[in-house]
Amino acid sequence: MFQITLPRKWFIAIIGVADWREKAVDLPYKEFVELQEIIDAFLSRTYKEFRKRGALLGSLLWSHENLAPLFLLEISRENEQFLKEQRAIYDNLPEQILKTLSSDEEKGSLGRNLMKVSPEGKSLLLQGTIPFNVELFPNDHQVLSAFCDAFNAEVIAIKRSEHDFAGRRQWLAGLDNLLHRKFIRDVGPVRKLRAAKDVEGRKQYEKKSPGDFEKIVKILSEMVPFRPSLFELEKPQTGMMAGEKPLGHLLIHYLATGGDFPVKLSERSTTFDRLGRKFEIFQWILANHVEWKELDKLLTHLNELVYDKIERKIADTGGIKFDNFWTDNDLSNNAFFLTNFAFSEDVLKDLKQFINHPEEHFELQIGPGTTALTELWRKTGLHFNLLIFEISGFDLDEEKKLVQWVNALKSRELPGPSYCGDKFLLEQRHYRPF
Repeated sequence: MFQITLPRKWFIAIIGVADWREKAVDLPYKEFVELQEIIDAFLSRTYKEFRKRGALLGSLLWSHENLAPLFLLEISRENEQFLKEQRAIYDNLPEQILKTLSSDEEKGSLGRNLMKVSPEGKSLLLQGTIPFNVELFPNDHQVLSAFCDAFNAEVIAIKRSEHDFAGRRQWLAGLDNLLHRKFIRDVGPVRKLRAAKDVEGRKQYEKKSPGDFEKIVKILSEMVPFRPSLFELEKPQTGMMAGEKPLGHLLIHYLATGGDFPVKLSERSTTFDRLGRKFEIFQWILANHVEWKELDKLLTHLNELVYDKIERKIADTGGIKFDNFWTDNDLSNNAFFLTNFAFSEDVLKDLKQFINHPEEHFELQIGPGTTALTELWRKTGLHFNLLIFEISGFDLDEEKKLVQWVNALKSRELPGPSYCGDKFLLEQRHYRPF
């Protein structure tokens, strides 16, 4: 049987546009919306280019929502050149967007407003390596489980097209992310995804004539989820050159259930109250015969446990919330960046010990009368997971930029692209996620 061999080395790209709305406060509403649509359309084209290269949406490693302008790309010469091209584009963003306008638009109010606002492109290009160390870092099975959950989150996002008539094209766009990866193999749900892509490629489902979209729904309903045994991880290499150290470590943790529906810690997400999300959880609750009240109680205790044993330890060591690079909102406490000077082997050992044996801390956290909650924990297959990347710069310029971003963040500035704090705009981008 074919297996999907996951690479240990990845390009990690954060790319987008700084918040330009304050510069546009005096624009008439109609002109503001017109400008916003042009900028969003340019972003969408960028993300489509990432999708064509099989990019993994980074936030799917810790959430079921696409809440980050963050991508993981396989390391190759083609992708290296692609990232350099994108960096050049976003370093000169207003002029690049201006080229997409017609002659009349460029000479009219749209062109004038674009140059007046002059939206600033933001990008940070990194390299991430999944390290191997029995004492400090997650083992191969934990790494494979994390990527398996991320792939299944992509599959779930694609299946959401069934519940969102107006957004079918956006949800189905995720097919390209999965199927354009060079390391992908026809195992698990991949053949069904290819069959759905063949139907989707004809674009007939967008028209009034019925039939094609129903075929897609039927194909997707027959899919089996990925499972960790379908993956294998590249063997560890000798590592970095002697004397070379990573700039820091990206730590991603989450809580998941066993089976095909990981309930990641995404209730903090701004879009957690989305109807489709509630429907998915409701289906899972019914299928597993779980009481809402008891599950809520259990998750409350587990959130407290996560804070005490993971988040506080990382924060006390100097860790910063990774998504603070691109948002002021608390969209996730699940991803942290530890700069190298703050790196502590003792903390990583504690984190790994907790991830491997959380039951040792469970009863101490909850106190007496834990039998029913412990049984519910085991019944639902709840487990913690941790994924760690060693981070280095794409090149020397990006290494300097990473240091600047970290320093800016410590000064309470938002150094990266803006994922606007306005809930309406956030949800709008969520429903147009690519």
